Amino acid sequence: MTIDLRSCTGALAAFLSGILAAVALTNPARMRWPVTEPQSKIDQWISSQSTSVVVGAIVAVGACAYLQHRGSRRRAWAFVCVGVVVLILIRYLVPEELGLDLLSVLGFAKTIAAGIILGGAVAASWDNRIGRNLLIVGVVSTWLAAQSSTGDLIPTSTSSIGEPAWALLWLTLICAVACAITVDPESRPGEGEPGVAAAALAVVAGLAVTQRILSSVVDRQEDPSTYSGWVVMVASTVAVLTLTWFCTGKLDAASDSGGFLWAATALVAAATTVFADLTDRFFLDGDRTSPLVITALAIIAVVFGLARSRHGDRRIVGLALLASIPLSELIFSGDHELALLLRIVALGVGSGLLFGSVLPSNPVIGALGLTIPFTALIFISIGQHEIETVSSTYVQPNAPSTYLERNSELRSYIDASEPGAAYRAEASTIAYAYEEPPRSVGTALLMCVVVVATGIALRRRNPVDTPSPD
Repeated sequence: MTIDLRSCTGALAAFLSGILAAVALTNPARMRWPVTEPQSKIDQWISSQSTSVVVGAIVAVGACAYLQHRGSRRRAWAFVCVGVVVLILIRYLVPEELGLDLLSVLGFAKTIAAGIILGGAVAASWDNRIGRNLLIVGVVSTWLAAQSSTGDLIPTSTSSIGEPAWALLWLTLICAVACAITVDPESRPGEGEPGVAAAALAVVAGLAVTQRILSSVVDRQEDPSTYSGWVVMVASTVAVLTLTWFCTGKLDAASDSGGFLWAATALVAAATTVFADLTDRFFLDGDRTSPLVITALAIIAVVFGLARSRHGDRRIVGLALLASIPLSELIFSGDHELALLLRIVALGVGSGLLFGSVLPSNPVIGALGLTIPFTALIFISIGQHEIETVSSTYVQPNAPSTYLERNSELRSYIDASEPGAAYRAEASTIAYAYEEPPRSVGTALLMCVVVVATGIALRRRNPVDTPSPD
């Protein structure tokens, strides 16, 4: 058996590019930073992080559309190289003493670079089955696993999960440069379908901006257990589903490949309660499985799901598995570590089965679908609405970590960067959480309805537009 070194390098580069882009675009809103800025500036900084993710998603689709139009695989890998170099420069700058304004600028540069990497990797590898599947595995598994790091007190960073590791940055750059140098000049991405690029750009901009606006509305709800709070959350969910239905109709009119959007929407809805449980557990307990273990489980699960999807249409199985995840909230609470791990594995398998069954042949639609998990902010806001993260310049001087009883329903967790921080005006972050979050049952049922709605939408569609096997 002859090993094609060029193909292996391309597949590895696609996998690493997917991981790197996902790390740079994943930015959970609840986190603890040792910063000393006024609360108003901290709120503005946190808000800019979500906005930068929206910008990065739009750049990813735009870059992929441009590269498909140019028809150059070498140019696509060159885009990946440029994006990685930008991330390396940001990685050098961030450890310095930077203000929140400059961090916000670097955050936007980071997500734009991530969008360039994702768009370039999709354009370069989408018409190759192994490269395409490894790219999906890298993006989805990293998005699932990155949520497990949201409880750590990190140094100043452009995002809540920190900067990409040096090893990941340099290895991705080396592989991308190798691909750009060794790529066959006659190997070119497939021709784009008329109107698809424009439709995809309009869809990603409309969906991402709408999700950003609605998530900010939900975040401003003070008490999600009240009638008005739930009305806002349900209305926002209906609005997102309606807009997704409208957008998939526009995409189907151009390429009959809008089902990938529904699949990504179902994945995010199913993951909502899992991510909320992870955040609850990590903020309040600090006891958790290693992110490396969760990453390995997520990768294996997504690979298994994609492999099984090759043996037939697995949409129903994938949707059923995803729908069962929020329903499991009725049986297991977030305190069960094994249940959390099983749900992460179920998310990986379900997403692999569903994505593998509705893969579009057009790489621009592929780039669009892969950005949905990062821009579906409304679902994450609904799931984690009970956890309100703020920063304060005052902490108790007695211990680095102290529980304070506020009242019978609410408790606050104060985590200072060091025991004597109060005397040096070091900031702490206070995470509020209900003892028994009213979110659990209501949000689980709401997210299950979203998965069922996406399933109905997929079942009413025409036969799936799948890419060629090779």
